[in-house]
Amino acid sequence: MRLAKSITLLFTVAFLTFVSLVGAKDNPESFSGKWVLDKESPRPGDAPNNLETKIKQDDSGLTIESSFKEPDNGVVPLLYLGVMTNKLHLNTDGQDQQSQIGPFMAVFRSMLDGNKVTTQWKAQINGDPVEGNWIQTLSDHGKHMTLQIKESSTHGQHAEATLNFVRK
Repeated sequence: MRLAKSITLLFTVAFLTFVSLVGAKDNPESFSGKWVLDKESPRPGDAPNNLETKIKQDDSGLTIESSFKEPDNGVVPLLYLGVMTNKLHLNTDGQDQQSQIGPFMAVFRSMLDGNKVTTQWKAQINGDPVEGNWIQTLSDHGKHMTLQIKESSTHGQHAEATLNFVRK
């Protein structure tokens, strides 16, 4: 009898764990999952080719792992600083955090507000200050994510782009 109760308890715990993991993956309120650029949406000509992003959302923030085709000329447009990086962790508590992005050191500050993550960033590129922001917005049903990007420098350079993703 005691063995039967133990087995029943074990299967119950395993089932609940499985259900919670499956539910978390499909949670429309979570950024967690694998995202690819939406082929049906317009995109800027200099947008990264074959961009795929895996996001893990937890209490510490967002961990973003991306893969993409390197530009033919080897130069990533400044607008995509931080977007075209292999791995980046964003704390979503509004505190500054430093991260190495290629040859550059950048400071990120991100806040999570419901279905939106707003990130402000600053970096020094060849001695010149550059700054920008991203707004990642999750659709109500959780199947689409929009990334609005803005970047500007002290030399008057300004660029904007919007990338639309679908959950894969």
